[in-house]
Amino acid sequence: MSGAVRVGRVFGIDLKVHFSWVFIFVLVSWTLATSYLPDGYPGWSDRQYWAIGIVGSLLLFTCVLIHELSHSLEAIRRGHQVESITLFFLGGVSQMGEEAETAGDEFWVSVVGPLTSLGLAVVFWLVYLIIRGGPSQVAALVWYLAYVNAAIGIFNLLPALPLDGGRVLRAVLWKLTGDEARATRAASRAGTALGFGLVTIGITLIFVTRNFAGVWLALIGWFIQSAATSIREQSATEQLLSGRLVRDAMRTDFPTVDPGTTIQRLLDERIVRDFERAYVVVLGDTFRGLITTTDVRDVAPDERERRWVSEVMIRAENVASLPPDAPLEDALELIVQRGIHQLVVLEGHRAVGLVTRGDVLRVIEVSRLLSGRRPDDPKGSPGDS
Repeated sequence: MSGAVRVGRVFGIDLKVHFSWVFIFVLVSWTLATSYLPDGYPGWSDRQYWAIGIVGSLLLFTCVLIHELSHSLEAIRRGHQVESITLFFLGGVSQMGEEAETAGDEFWVSVVGPLTSLGLAVVFWLVYLIIRGGPSQVAALVWYLAYVNAAIGIFNLLPALPLDGGRVLRAVLWKLTGDEARATRAASRAGTALGFGLVTIGITLIFVTRNFAGVWLALIGWFIQSAATSIREQSATEQLLSGRLVRDAMRTDFPTVDPGTTIQRLLDERIVRDFERAYVVVLGDTFRGLITTTDVRDVAPDERERRWVSEVMIRAENVASLPPDAPLEDALELIVQRGIHQLVVLEGHRAVGLVTRGDVLRVIEVSRLLSGRRPDDPKGSPGDS
């Protein structure tokens, strides 16, 4: 997720915080300190309200982190790689290296998160029963954490993608039908319906009851329906690329350049004539790296005569690459994840092709035309859900 900063590592998983988390942290602290706590516990000092509000906000996101960790640890237990956990304004998200390979893995990795939140709610509720006769500040904090974890657990169990409950629904449908793509479409359409429903309720609350909590409902609904649509489109794309290999999309007439070429010569003799975005750097038959127009632009004009391609290029070990027989969906995933425009196709240490984002999109478009499928319906059956 762009805009996220790595803040630590636990169980081999990178922990990241998105810049939007700061906004929601401040908002939750402010809401607790100026509304929730004063309404339920009058008579405290302003300093106490703000202290409990800030601690409550921090503990809320600690609980969200535990929720996401439960997903990640269950995925790792089942043999999957987990790259990172990111906290952002609507909670948290675990970035896994690959999707679940079976319906059973999908079910258990998905359901463990809400169950963890509900378990935390029970623990905090039991603690509240023990300490409710003690200091009101501590009791208020513990009761809030019990309430909010119960809300997180129940909300995430709603059977609509991208919520955990939607992934559980997809796992169940996948198991029953044996068709992952069909299960994904059904669960994502439930997500779209839920999202638009929340947006409608939110707008109604804003204009009819003047309750501005509707803003949050509308925002959450918009996020859910957008994510559901994205999941459905991604599934359709994977279906269209199914069975396609990198060699089906790569160009073999890719432009090359010697590492001993100056940047000015590359610009004058190649870029202004070829209008190519990237050049594969080779020495004989050996792949040495990749240089793009962005790399050239970063070299000051008065330095281009004395700077070599070998100095500016992205070195071979840092270039995104795949073998020609790799699945084409792997190429698209790599391009999207890294935010790059192209990758090099390698056989050993020899470059044999270049695949750009546009090359993959052309394969998708042709596959769609040949199959007569709509973007959100890979199988092309109008009534299928």
